[in-house]
Amino acid sequence: MWLLAGAAVLAQSVRGRVTDVTTGANLPGVSIVVVGTTTGTTTNGQGEYTLRLDPGSYTLRVSFIGYQTETVPVQVTAGTTATVNVSLRESLASLNEVVVVGSRSTQSRTSTETVAPVDVIQSRDLQATGQVDLTQQINFVAPSFNSSRQTIADGTDHIDPATIRGLGPDQVLVLLNGKRRHNQALININGTIGRGSVGTDLNAIPATAIERIEVLRDGAASQYGSDAIAGVINLRLKERPGTTVNAQLGQQYAGDGRVAQVGVNHGFKIGNEGFLSLTGEFRHRGATNRVGDYTGPVYVNWNVGRATGETDAAYVARRRTLYDQDQALIRQNNFNLSNNMQIGNSQVDNIGFFLNSRIPISAKAGFYASGGINYRKGKAAGFYRYPFQTAQVIAPLYPNGFLPNIESTINDQSLLVGVNGESNGWRWDISNVFGGNSFRFDVTNSNNASQFAQGASAQTSFYAGTLSFYQNTADASVAKDFGSQIGLKSFNVAFGATYRYDMYRIKAGEEASYRNFAPDAIPSRIGGSQVFPGYQPANAVNANRNVAGAYVDIETDINENLLLNTAGRYENYSDFGGNFAGKLAARYKFTDAFSVRGTISNGFRAPSLHQRHFSAVSTVFVSTGQSVEPRQTGTFRNDSPIAQAFGVPSLTAERSVNYSVGITSRPVSNMSITIDAYQIDIRDRIIYSNQFSRGTSGAGLIVANILNGAGQQDVNAAQFFSNAVNTRTRGIDVVIATSPRLNRGTLDLTLAANVNETRIVGAIQRPTNLPSDAVFGNFLFNRQDSARLTSAQPRSKISLNMNYRLNKFGAVLRFTRFGEVLTLDPANPLLDERFSPKLVTDFNVSYRILPTVNLTLGANNILDVYPDKLSKNLYPTPERFGAAVLDNSSFGRFVYSRAATQFGFNGGYYFLNVSASF
Repeated sequence: MWLLAGAAVLAQSVRGRVTDVTTGANLPGVSIVVVGTTTGTTTNGQGEYTLRLDPGSYTLRVSFIGYQTETVPVQVTAGTTATVNVSLRESLASLNEVVVVGSRSTQSRTSTETVAPVDVIQSRDLQATGQVDLTQQINFVAPSFNSSRQTIADGTDHIDPATIRGLGPDQVLVLLNGKRRHNQALININGTIGRGSVGTDLNAIPATAIERIEVLRDGAASQYGSDAIAGVINLRLKERPGTTVNAQLGQQYAGDGRVAQVGVNHGFKIGNEGFLSLTGEFRHRGATNRVGDYTGPVYVNWNVGRATGETDAAYVARRRTLYDQDQALIRQNNFNLSNNMQIGNSQVDNIGFFLNSRIPISAKAGFYASGGINYRKGKAAGFYRYPFQTAQVIAPLYPNGFLPNIESTINDQSLLVGVNGESNGWRWDISNVFGGNSFRFDVTNSNNASQFAQGASAQTSFYAGTLSFYQNTADASVAKDFGSQIGLKSFNVAFGATYRYDMYRIKAGEEASYRNFAPDAIPSRIGGSQVFPGYQPANAVNANRNVAGAYVDIETDINENLLLNTAGRYENYSDFGGNFAGKLAARYKFTDAFSVRGTISNGFRAPSLHQRHFSAVSTVFVSTGQSVEPRQTGTFRNDSPIAQAFGVPSLTAERSVNYSVGITSRPVSNMSITIDAYQIDIRDRIIYSNQFSRGTSGAGLIVANILNGAGQQDVNAAQFFSNAVNTRTRGIDVVIATSPRLNRGTLDLTLAANVNETRIVGAIQRPTNLPSDAVFGNFLFNRQDSARLTSAQPRSKISLNMNYRLNKFGAVLRFTRFGEVLTLDPANPLLDERFSPKLVTDFNVSYRILPTVNLTLGANNILDVYPDKLSKNLYPTPERFGAAVLDNSSFGRFVYSRAATQFGFNGGYYFLNVSASF
């Protein structure tokens, strides 16, 4: 709505203030444009603006992200000045927002008008979640997006894997201001969601710097290149002038996991059209711990196997004797069985700075830049090393065992620079973005057991090496709409070229972090730092590759009803060859209230440099179906002689075919409905194999001979990356949003849901030189690996969000239902687990205590809901010493599953948030 000093404004100078119609708050950064001209301005930090115009009749268009656009007629005459105050109303749950991702057309389209589904998430929606990490904020506002924090997973404890539509973290492409964002340095090789994949570290971007997020839920490799199989996440940085401050304090109901966060963004105007936006943010997240009581051996290992020829009675008696000895030592040393591990969130301190800028260099061209740096320190624990584990513990140094820590140092940086403009109707853009991520491992409170001769003076802290990944991407593009020339509403043609240079490095750790100083010791001792053996000189790598690509994209409104889009892209990789991707999409509008849309495309994901060149030796805890035991496991490069001896072929690209069909509807003016069904077929998915273990016969003997021949006598098992499986994912996305008009307040209602199912189709491709082995099984891809791809993420997520505002008061109530998840044991079906759906409730209330300051008090998971507990805790007790050992919780320490997590297991969290805009 708008308010004028009369029926028309007679002025040579026009000035005024723009406010929120509901709260009355000033709105900085609002765009005021004189329709039909290049004249315009934006409001300052107090929501004020000034325009100087020649005499004449004009129309002002007042627009702001998240609000309905208003137009104001103005008659300008000489010698007068008048005030035009404008009040804007928030738009319908962001569904009326013009989107950028997914189209290169000059035509403005909202998310209900695009050929593919796009979620638009505003910064206020992110803040309303009460979360501080960007991945968790998106997790609670975008049902197709999933991200859960991991535990006891080495480096993955410090970087949250994030997925779309139940696929892998490396099958979603992240853009920042429309440009490709670099991947993280860490490759997920533990038993977590996204095992074997390389994602993008979203938490390296301050949430305070984000204006909005666009989530394209469709295959887009033909438009944006490799990785965009499941979709694209485009992060748009803030541009508005003024200052915003956001601060939060909170903690879990259990009393741990304390959070402190403060973010500041300040925007400067540069001339009439330019801006500079600066952001700084600090986040502290304390560790959480939901460990259970330990029931296993501590000082004496009573969990032993039956001796040859031993009778049942003798076996039970021997185990009971050992158990009694262990219990006596536990009491004597006052060993704490209730709190000897840390199972939960890692501790993280995160500080980041970002900038976003645009400076006009002519009437039709401008220079732009964005980028930032992020520094993160993390600390997470591994498995406790108990005194009876003499191969891993130096007794004089740690007589009661020890809990080792992995301390991470993560550095992330990026810089985008570019120029764009318009010449003779051609829009052009030239840019270059450089980015990098490094992950340093330090191990503390540990030992190298092969240094046992040093006793209590043995080393306890180790530098274990550094991973790093850097990427430089240059691109140039042009586009022009020929619609008026050929008699169509629009006929936009865009084409461009890109050149990318990728670099991946592994730096070895210090010698003591990986070396076995006593390989012939009796009893045997494991070399290297416990919890995370350092990268060895043989693992060090400095790899790179070049990627050249070109694309063409055509989008046309054939008439008022039919919209067509087609795109094609070819990319050539210096390390494995080329790939072509194409897309055809259409939308038909039957009426203003109902449209049908659909797409068909093929896509690809190139193997990452990490997957091609990563290698390491690590201690992996493996379920044997009877117990959880540590193994020294080697990951060998895909092109290594060992991989070739196993018959593992060279990596090639994953290839996909995407189908989607959907409807969009506006049955009434204040309601939007989108329903989209999809199928994604992926062949040659790259997986991280399970362990090929040593043995004395069959495949096990082949493994032993290969490892011994390569000088890997200390390695118990081998792993590789391989194109091994094909999958089919089917699902449906539903978003229903409405803003019923109330007498005094404003209520936004959004119901959103994603339901999906992934199945493995076809045969699993085994290494050609290993026979099928009934004893050792299919270690390339076992039952546990299959479940991790198909059922470890919720197959459904449904959220109902209610946001009410009345004058200075506001309230948000959110219900999120996380669907069922399932885990399969690699060897024993009796240890399979099924975890039922759970409903998580978030609630907060806010009050604007000053015109520029808002106070929010709330709780996430207000009812303190936890996932189902593990049920297969059949570990031995004195009453069951004759029974088989069935332990899915590692002798009671794991109360909740770490292999499949719906929303974490930290319980309720309450917080106080203060935000201000100046």
